[in-house]
Amino acid sequence: MRTAFLLLFNLACLRGAYSGGGRSRFTSIISFGDSYADTGNLVMWPEPFFPGPLPFENLPYGQTFFGHPTGRVTDGRLVLDFIAEALGLPFVPPYLAKGSNFSAGVNFAVAGAPALTLTYLQGQNLTVNPPINSSLHDQLEWFQKLKPSLCKGQGADCFGSSLFIMGEFGSNDYRNILMSNRTVEQALVYVPLIVDSISRGVERLIQQGAKYIVVADVFPTGCIPPILTMLASPNKVKYDRHGCLKSGNRLGRYQNSLLRQWIKLLRHEYPHTKIITAEYYRPVLAFLDMPGHFGGPPYNYDFNAGCGLPSVKACADPSRALQWDGFHLTESAYRAVADGWLHGTYADPPIMHVARP
Repeated sequence: MRTAFLLLFNLACLRGAYSGGGRSRFTSIISFGDSYADTGNLVMWPEPFFPGPLPFENLPYGQTFFGHPTGRVTDGRLVLDFIAEALGLPFVPPYLAKGSNFSAGVNFAVAGAPALTLTYLQGQNLTVNPPINSSLHDQLEWFQKLKPSLCKGQGADCFGSSLFIMGEFGSNDYRNILMSNRTVEQALVYVPLIVDSISRGVERLIQQGAKYIVVADVFPTGCIPPILTMLASPNKVKYDRHGCLKSGNRLGRYQNSLLRQWIKLLRHEYPHTKIITAEYYRPVLAFLDMPGHFGGPPYNYDFNAGCGLPSVKACADPSRALQWDGFHLTESAYRAVADGWLHGTYADPPIMHVARP
């Protein structure tokens, strides 16, 4: 696998068991998001959008834990999977997996999903990849359709024991904008719109009865190999001490700052709903601070040699790597992020604290 930031980190320092252990108030998980949370929706997308198999329908995707591709865009489990394990719940099935049992949860996340709708982005003359209706708005519409069957016979407090996870949104909007030959300065204009979409989505879930919602921030865009490759500069001043592009990280910092302000307002307006803030931005930077960071010249990333394609090999030990395929993290990195969400370092309040009855 062509990877960018490879680093050593001691998995022994993680909090050990990811089993339920004790009782939890949560009996189901309802998830929204992009490829950081998709457990198989994009690979089940109906034709003719994808007439052939997608690269991540091939090994080495899934090799570390499942032993075969699952539709997850990594080598094993995602943050969502580790959260389900910690709560003693089954892995959350994708919405498009027809015939699945959604009694313990459902996952609406789709790889490549933006916060803004396809119609809006294309109306801005932006190239959207993949060009499908999978945005946050679309995922909320799917939830609305499924709600009657999820709440059958349960009354008004249908979701009182459900953990909602509003996964990472925004990075695909920025990817589409930057790959449509727009500058970072032009992309910054869209940040308030993206945050508004996320905050309205959270409010919509609250109005539908959600009592416990995890809201994730966006990871540092200026640290991912495709953006580093596309916006590469010989000027060292443009990079921070992590080797990330300062301009690219302006997007994430701006979005996360606005999102925190909105969550503060939502907490005030809906005091009976527990809104948990969860971070990708800080843990990714923390990984880059660890010793053993190395990579190929310059980032060992090639747009024309994607993971899952013939002749592209995975690194020998993904457990010692942060990046899996350039855009996505390894199972080991997701495990570390999940630990921070569950036990405190990267979540406020920690999920496991809220899970106690």
